[in-house]
Amino acid sequence: MKASIIIATFNGEKKISCLLNALINQTCKEFEVIVVIDGSSDKTHDVVEAFRPRFQNFRYVHQTNQGRSITRNNGAKLARGNVVIFYDDDMEPFPDSIQRHIDFHQNHFGLLCGRPIEVENSSQVDIQNYRAGLGKKWLSKYSSGLNQMRFDNLFFTASSFSILKDTFETLGGFDNRLTDAEDYDLAYRALEKNTPVYFDKDNLSLHREEITCLSYIKRIRQYSMAHLKLASLHPDRSFLRPPDVSLPRKVFYFFFSFSFWIPLADQERLTFLPKAWRFKLYDWIIFSLGTVFIERKL
Repeated sequence: MKASIIIATFNGEKKISCLLNALINQTCKEFEVIVVIDGSSDKTHDVVEAFRPRFQNFRYVHQTNQGRSITRNNGAKLARGNVVIFYDDDMEPFPDSIQRHIDFHQNHFGLLCGRPIEVENSSQVDIQNYRAGLGKKWLSKYSSGLNQMRFDNLFFTASSFSILKDTFETLGGFDNRLTDAEDYDLAYRALEKNTPVYFDKDNLSLHREEITCLSYIKRIRQYSMAHLKLASLHPDRSFLRPPDVSLPRKVFYFFFSFSFWIPLADQERLTFLPKAWRFKLYDWIIFSLGTVFIERKL
């Protein structure tokens, strides 16, 4: 099988080199790389151009800023391989990642996503370690190796994702109307059309995103708004509606919706608390401002 690696990047100057170096170090060497620069205003082009001699099959294109769905779809249109593998520009796939994607499609039909992992260590800011622990907690219910997804246990991310090009086209690719949650939507549509979806917990990629409490809340708000848009596009998907928070719990979360909590977290002025208590406090702050009270000024 021939593989095409699709990378959509927007202002990826400071992060895309880690991904490209990781691709150079893959155990599988037979693939092409297609980078689609989505209207970047930084020096992404210069970084990408410097890597061109280090790959046998390497192309990049520029476009006006159009968002992740259109950018990934445009990259897939250029693919010459029969397997397309998408990586986000802040990922660092382990050396066997591409081979695991290819091996899957030689033996299975469907969509496959890998596992993003975040390093937890004492040299990082506290909220970064909180996020790393959160990822472990979310994925703890899945077994090692391949997990077949259902509607009731669906986990899917396009940060490390592969599919046969023909299947991608049959499904219509990513929904161009979406700028977020487009990967979840694609996987959901695949299941609706009886196309299997899998999560390989052992196909690992480091996710190197520097976050703050403020930036993470903004990210959760974007995801909440994306689900509202998905709900308007697909009213039959009732589970996309905002969580029904009871009045007593809403009163509770209101206390954590004041913006003064954010600098307390980002300036690490809560680290005197035991880790378990501190991380639970971050849960309340982020859920309150990211999901329940998204209208509150940050």
